[in-house]
Amino acid sequence: MDKHQRRSWQAALIDLDGTLYCGRDVVPGAPAFVERLRDRGIQPVFLTNNSTRTPQQVADKLQALGIDAAAAEVCTSAEATAAYLLQKYGRVTVGYLGQDGLRSALIEAGHQPVSLGTAEEERIGQTIAAVAVGLDPEADYMRLAAACDHVLRLKSFVLTNGDVRLPGEGRFWPGNGALGAFIATATGIQPYLAGKPNPDFIAFTLARFGLQRQRVLLIGDNLRTDVEAGKRAGVYTIQVLTGVQYGGSGEEADALPDVQADEVYPSVAELFVDG
Repeated sequence: MDKHQRRSWQAALIDLDGTLYCGRDVVPGAPAFVERLRDRGIQPVFLTNNSTRTPQQVADKLQALGIDAAAAEVCTSAEATAAYLLQKYGRVTVGYLGQDGLRSALIEAGHQPVSLGTAEEERIGQTIAAVAVGLDPEADYMRLAAACDHVLRLKSFVLTNGDVRLPGEGRFWPGNGALGAFIATATGIQPYLAGKPNPDFIAFTLARFGLQRQRVLLIGDNLRTDVEAGKRAGVYTIQVLTGVQYGGSGEEADALPDVQADEVYPSVAELFVDG
């Protein structure tokens, strides 16, 4: 019996892209893996750094891939961002770059979201009390400049996640970390990072679902985000090798965190398998 099967777990925090699917393709065996968790009474929590989708949109994508999932089982970096801002400032007007996932999370938390660099900002821009930055493919130079203007005034901003690049369609795309780096370079102000590897994201998830950290395991493909977040939060970690992992030689290899998962498997298809 594998080590992870010798303990009683309340929940599994599961990364998505690179763990349950890769781009548009489901990882073979992922739907059956989630069913095995449910059969064992282990609550799956779908934990994602992606702030572009709402929980319902995330659940819809998983269901389209054959993975049983509900919106209430999804936890996003956008939700962690909104919760952090609520704790720090209360309910405020938040200028943001991002898509539906971030705007929806801000509204759910009681904030008033204002899309930066738009007519909406021109009407009420001076009431903005905080800035949140999520991935936004429509964030052109002028919208980034508007974000910089408010960040300089407020001396702070929140980045939903620091993923610097994303795999897709045979190429890499600049990630949200690249947008954050633009703003940080232009303003000289470093952001608060809400998503993985920040262990606060894990703590937020545990509190939301009422989980005991010693009875939770985190499953993901990336040492830099998933495993490091789990280790820093004090939960059991499993790395799968189905995703895109930074490494090789040069600067990227040197930047890998000095952490190792508690267990490593080729894919989620190998987890919680009897025999």
